[in-house]
Amino acid sequence: MKPSHESDEVNSEIQSKGATIQEIADFCAVSSMTVSRALRSDQSVSVETRNRILKAAETLGYQPRVRMGRPRQVKSAKKTSIVEVIFGVQLHTAFYSELLTAIEAELAEHKHDCVIRTSTGGFEEFVVLCDVLRVSPETPTLVVGYLPHQQLRTLLEARPHALLVDHTGDPKLALPYASLSFDNVEASRIMIRHLVEKGCQRILLLKGFSDHYFSRDIEQGYREALMQAGQEVDPTLIVETDFTTENTVVKLQEVLDDGLIFDGIFTNDEMALAVLHTLHKRGLRVPEDVAVAGCDGLPFSRYTIPSLSTVVLDYRNLGRLAVETILRQSKDPSYVASRTRLLANLVVRESTLK
Repeated sequence: MKPSHESDEVNSEIQSKGATIQEIADFCAVSSMTVSRALRSDQSVSVETRNRILKAAETLGYQPRVRMGRPRQVKSAKKTSIVEVIFGVQLHTAFYSELLTAIEAELAEHKHDCVIRTSTGGFEEFVVLCDVLRVSPETPTLVVGYLPHQQLRTLLEARPHALLVDHTGDPKLALPYASLSFDNVEASRIMIRHLVEKGCQRILLLKGFSDHYFSRDIEQGYREALMQAGQEVDPTLIVETDFTTENTVVKLQEVLDDGLIFDGIFTNDEMALAVLHTLHKRGLRVPEDVAVAGCDGLPFSRYTIPSLSTVVLDYRNLGRLAVETILRQSKDPSYVASRTRLLANLVVRESTLK
């Protein structure tokens, strides 16, 4: 056996050059065939062995040679390897970045690629999208996010088996559809009940534009929770924004300048960043003067000052279930996807601990 310092020198030399498969095999005391299978996620290799090989490959600086070797043979029986993701986006948010990443990662786990087509809701852009869909073969399709109901209807006519993801539907849609989303109404109820329990008597709701399903849902939950608590719903405490942090700052400053009295604020996590910033600038303490609560459970919410109480919407689980549902539907034509709502979880942090 070589002295440890000599082994370290050898490993360092391998790493600087980039390890070969044989060197990884020698390092792990397995065959080169086992290493090759582990690196291409062959299920004949145990999870424990594959993890050990991957760790060694990373440590030794292995880099895949993507243009070398024979192309992998794809079984002809596998008709579909691509899932179409149509992303309706009016603005880029951290939530949708996380959700799309989760969907792509889950598809990769199932050995599927995805094609992402975006639409910001503009008519000309949507016409181009429809033309692309017209000439493209129909594949399993996920429709993620918001689109105006007329455009959403057109998409569902073009892709009748599409699954709406993070979309609770639209009362104006007069046709069947399947959806997988969060129970935003209950998420709103959960947080409003928490704020009421913490002593809030006048809770300001900062929502997005009214036509958006998330805005409709959280306002419904807000109204229901206040009525259940015996509090009157004051329309002046429901303020519409365009979902951006910039507009949130403007709207909150207007409310403060108008002298509107409130002791709690409920919004989504990203807009809550703007709320915390604005309140700090105006000399208002959180949570002593105003309790602030978010909705989404984005990773940064635990690092705000003070840390943000939020309702966690598990986008990773949503992405996993969306992929499982659409792939099951593509393999089994008799399977009919339903309208499913995922429950949220309350996480209490400093911003509401009065």
